[in-house]
Amino acid sequence: MIGVLLKKQVAEVWRGYFYDAKENKARSRLSTAVRFLLFVLLMVVLIGGIFTALALFLCQPLTSVGMGWMYFVVMGMVAVLLGAFGSIFNGYAGLYLAKDNDLLLSMPVPLDAILVARLLNVYLLGLMYAGIVCAPALIVYWVTVPCDASIVLAGLLWAFLVSALVLVLSCALGWVVARISLKLKDKGLVSAIAAVILLAAYWVFCSQIYAALSDLTANAAAYGAQMRESAAVLYCFGRAAEGDWPSLLAMAAVIGAAFAVVWVILSRTFLHTVTATGAQGKATYREKAMRQKSPSRALLAKELQRLMSSANYMLNCSLGTVLLPLLGGLLLWKGGEYVELFDEVFAGAPGTASVLLCAAACMLAVMNDMVVPSVSLEGGNLWLARSLPVSTWRILQSKLRLQVALTAAPLFLCSLCMVFVLRASLAESLLLLLVPQLFVLLYAHLGLALGLLWPNLKWTDETAPVKQSMAVVLAMVAGWVCGLALVVVWLWRGWHAGAVPYLVVAAALAVLACAGIRLWLRSSGCRRFEAL
Repeated sequence: MIGVLLKKQVAEVWRGYFYDAKENKARSRLSTAVRFLLFVLLMVVLIGGIFTALALFLCQPLTSVGMGWMYFVVMGMVAVLLGAFGSIFNGYAGLYLAKDNDLLLSMPVPLDAILVARLLNVYLLGLMYAGIVCAPALIVYWVTVPCDASIVLAGLLWAFLVSALVLVLSCALGWVVARISLKLKDKGLVSAIAAVILLAAYWVFCSQIYAALSDLTANAAAYGAQMRESAAVLYCFGRAAEGDWPSLLAMAAVIGAAFAVVWVILSRTFLHTVTATGAQGKATYREKAMRQKSPSRALLAKELQRLMSSANYMLNCSLGTVLLPLLGGLLLWKGGEYVELFDEVFAGAPGTASVLLCAAACMLAVMNDMVVPSVSLEGGNLWLARSLPVSTWRILQSKLRLQVALTAAPLFLCSLCMVFVLRASLAESLLLLLVPQLFVLLYAHLGLALGLLWPNLKWTDETAPVKQSMAVVLAMVAGWVCGLALVVVWLWRGWHAGAVPYLVVAAALAVLACAGIRLWLRSSGCRRFEAL
């Protein structure tokens, strides 16, 4: 029974490799083989190569001074972090969000069998992520340090215990997420915020890891002495991989006890969590005056609600709203150094820093492209939008206004930080505020036009129009090409005219292009929308 359930769980995880949700049909054998080949190349060659290089960087310096256990502490912690980061959402989705919960629970299948099968599925995924780090770490160590069969066996057992620790963390975090989700109504927004926080934490970790590892190799003896005194658990964790069997048994006992606690909690709360419908407080009627909305505001609210209801839509099409203020903060923190560097490199072309930063802000604004798939996301409900007693152009305008509203404000804040750092003339400062806003208008109109030219209304998964659409790819490429063209033309000929005339010409071209696309949208674009 458990084997059948596990096979079903694994098939759900890899379903996208065998089934095309966009076309609603099975993939060919060649397509499936190519996808698996690309996955192996990504996981083994690229990511595995990165961690192999990290192992080579750490192993020789640490083992040469008798600090091999610290080498395994570092690599083991990286494996745990990668495994937990890679399977935290799978721990939540794999345990609680399976689409066949009602079907399985209505069948004479033991609840423990369902839970064991799902735990095994989470464990296998965690083993895959952790193995990408543990395998090169062990192989590099075995090649660098003379080892016998006992050390090799201990290392293999250590790797499986690391994956078991990943399982414990994934299940614990998944349980916490599940309990929190029961108290929340807007789960899409919460999922998007959690994903952004995890991505930010991962970026900070990656940006600081090289400096931390360099400091570790330079001061390994001092850190090792401190760790042995104040963190004996980590010392045993590293010694277990070196073949110290008492440490390995202690590690197995601790992880086994932690898993037992997790199993007790999951087995007692699994049925309640899976069958819960979420916390919905008792509604109390309160009389209040209704505010009438104009058709434009009502349509804009509809588009915003559609965006906020889908974490996938938000994460893929509105990330610029988060990144643009971060770029502004980075400019306030390190912008002076960048401006000085640009002035030194391009000493004969004053104004280069202004053009480069303006182009960078515009290219980052391309991350907001929610208008491109907005028509396709109507899907089978497109007839509802067409049946509203409003003009077609007003419907399309609401899609434009959503992207402009969510991009213009953070981009203006970023431009203000840019102006503060550059300390340019009044005319140049005004243009630095104006040109990015005109780019937002141009990009929104271009994205809507592309979305109307390449719509996809027959999708079965919203990932298809959001991430796999030809219109989305073309819109992002066009936006980045425009940003790069602003830099390339400046470095080629534009610097002869100066920053102010150059930005004036760029603004004029953006206005003309936007006006042309807008005219097409009001005529041919509206007719295409009505014909869909």
